[in-house]
Amino acid sequence: MIKVRIFGVARLKAGVSSFESSAETLQELWKEVPGLTRKEAKDLLPFVNGEAAGKQVRFQDGDEVVLMSPAGGG
Repeated sequence: MIKVRIFGVARLKAGVSSFESSAETLQELWKEVPGLTRKEAKDLLPFVNGEAAGKQVRFQDGDEVVLMSPAGGG
């Protein structure tokens, strides 16, 4: 299992600040983010154990995954 934390606007839309998942890849995780469509989840910035992660990352049991909304401006 991995621990997933959500920050930014995505956290408000998801309605939760964290959840656990058995996903092994980002592609699997994107389907599980509560309150967000897969397309919305794909726009989030992923970090694994404090390091920026690429789209091909594979999770290990016990990893902490942080999903952050991209910064916006105006």
